[in-house]
Amino acid sequence: MKNKKIIFVMLIALFALINYSCTEKRNSKRKQIVELINYCYENDLFNGAVLVAHNGEVIFQDALGYANFNTKEELNLNSVFCIGSISKQFTSMAVMKLKEQGKLNYEDKLSDFFPDYPNSDQISIRHLLLHTSGVPNWMNFKNFRVEGRPGDFIDDISNQDVFDFLVQLDSLNFNPGERYSYSNSGYSLLAMIVEKISGEPFYKFMEQNIFKPLDMNNTLVWNETKPEISYKTTGYNEYGDVDDFNILTYGAGSIYTTVGDLFKYDQGLYSEILVSSQTLEEAFTPGLLDNGTPSRISSDSTLGYGFGWLLRKNKSKNIVWHDGGFNGFSSIFYRELNNRNVIILLSNKGTNLPLYPIHEAILNILDDEPYEYPVLAIAPKLKKLIDENGLVSAVKEYHILKDNEAIKYDFSVEQLNRLGYYYLNNQKYVEAKSVFKLNIDMYPSDANVYDSYGEVLMLNGEYELAIENYKKSIELNPENESGKQMLKLIEDTKGKE
Repeated sequence: MKNKKIIFVMLIALFALINYSCTEKRNSKRKQIVELINYCYENDLFNGAVLVAHNGEVIFQDALGYANFNTKEELNLNSVFCIGSISKQFTSMAVMKLKEQGKLNYEDKLSDFFPDYPNSDQISIRHLLLHTSGVPNWMNFKNFRVEGRPGDFIDDISNQDVFDFLVQLDSLNFNPGERYSYSNSGYSLLAMIVEKISGEPFYKFMEQNIFKPLDMNNTLVWNETKPEISYKTTGYNEYGDVDDFNILTYGAGSIYTTVGDLFKYDQGLYSEILVSSQTLEEAFTPGLLDNGTPSRISSDSTLGYGFGWLLRKNKSKNIVWHDGGFNGFSSIFYRELNNRNVIILLSNKGTNLPLYPIHEAILNILDDEPYEYPVLAIAPKLKKLIDENGLVSAVKEYHILKDNEAIKYDFSVEQLNRLGYYYLNNQKYVEAKSVFKLNIDMYPSDANVYDSYGEVLMLNGEYELAIENYKKSIELNPENESGKQMLKLIEDTKGKE
């Protein structure tokens, strides 16, 4: 009996030691994540909300920065963000629910719902889910852009606007099932199919059938009623200008939610509250093309695309995830199915800020692997210097920073090119010319820098210099077809003067 008591005490001590060790590890991970996120926030790399779960348990969640920079309304964990293309997995869930109810099949054709749509008898629901339909992505057409501001969409574009445009096109981009091509149009069509079958607006179907069952009380589909949203965030670009969600299409990227509600969704997918595990498993299975190959293979270990999910296997991990971005909003929703690790990042300031390096650092912390803090973007820094001190002083300071802090900042050619186009799109030609010229000075062997400089010179009426720079770009890159077209356009314009 005495030996049994000793063994019992030893077992209790062992369990206590194991529990202590696990708690210490969890606290250590949390501490590292806190330091990482605070660093990113303090250096203008992140403005948003974060949630991290390890083995299904939330070890960190926080919100840092402003929901509205103009009013100085601060973010909190109830702050609601536009999540862009992460919305696609919710649209696919609606389709799966209708399939389980026997109201549709994945092989049903688009012609069953929209017989007037061109080639609709060739396009299946499965094709739309997997981005293998050949339906052109409406966002690639200038018809939906603000004239003179190519980065901006016209306000209040609706699914009906998209549909009316698509039905006028003569053909698909390719035969359905032939290849993969990401298409927001396909998911808009899926949302319209859900409406056809259910007989109710998409936003109401989603609320009743997906959000409410999981108590996602801060989640909704943005729609034509433009509902009031408590704790709604406003989108901003990386330079602090308002860049909010401004369209009314749904199905592909229209959901507003919180980090907490996304975690509820994550947890709900381990149950059968929404659909059966067998139905969900198909959503996590890579789609195949007609030739039997995976629909999407990438160098980043991504194995394919499921029903609204990117699929990846690293080492022993089975990963399903998606990212999202529209105007000033960007997001990542990352799930490891084998160990229930979750990383959720939602931001309302700048789709060009480094969510991916932040995500990778958090992932390495969870895996007890070395990690690095993201480098700082030089473009916002340079803009701030230009605003405060003028162009000449800002360029001098840029060179000083590059000489002394090359490791701390991202001095890539893309940084200056992005800032140059920011000024160009805002018709600030003097600033755009200076930034593009600086890019030429820093990267004289890059063909694109001359192309960009040529564009602002052309728009500013400096045709001789524009021709000179386009010729230099084509010399460095003989395959620069757009540059050749612009060169011909300038020469034709000069000839008419």
